[in-house]
Amino acid sequence: MIPELAHIFKGPFAALGETLSVNPAPNITIDAFFTCGQLHETLDIFSRRWSAPDPRVVATQWSKTYFSTLLPAVLLPAMLCNWHLPLGTDTMGLQLSPTCAVAGFVFSSPGGRCDISRGTPRLFDFLVEGHLRPVVEMLTAATPLPAKVLWSNAGNVFETVVGRASAMLGNDHPAVQEGMEIMADRRDATGRANPLFQPVRYIDNGNERIRQRRICCLRYFTPELGYCKSCPKPDI
Repeated sequence: MIPELAHIFKGPFAALGETLSVNPAPNITIDAFFTCGQLHETLDIFSRRWSAPDPRVVATQWSKTYFSTLLPAVLLPAMLCNWHLPLGTDTMGLQLSPTCAVAGFVFSSPGGRCDISRGTPRLFDFLVEGHLRPVVEMLTAATPLPAKVLWSNAGNVFETVVGRASAMLGNDHPAVQEGMEIMADRRDATGRANPLFQPVRYIDNGNERIRQRRICCLRYFTPELGYCKSCPKPDI
């Protein structure tokens, strides 16, 4: 737990806070982890939970543990009080479970509040551009997984967190509005294709509203896993 954020990570959010810690000199930075061979050792151990793992499935399922651990814990203080954790991959470390799933993150400092106003970077740029983009690039270089699948895995979590924040804070909350705007824009602020554009869509099917990813995560290539509940592949 980061003491400066203890007032946020309490009650139902306490478990999120336990995934974050501060150490100015982590054992290994994320940059080094992805480039020195430790990632491949980690994926090898992570893959042993399946009898016939496909390398793409191992990478996609591991990346889900990364994004689902990081994004809720980082977005909560950002959305509630503009608190930015220092997400530079050259100073930040990670923690692994005994089975090599991502279990937590180590930061060089507790970060601090940022003044978000017109003419300054958008609220989530520190996460999207400052962390997700380099992480996706490094994972794409080190695994057989396409960048669009990795961005979809991150976007799936991002959409879930923004949706829950909407239910808690209301659609008119500035952070909720900005999160929704990011997912609605085909282009980012620089004019590039927005990798978080519409990660999820909702389809009316009779009396049922189905939540469906726009891009498949490829986990079905390992038969033990099959299709996820929000798979976009037809006839599932």
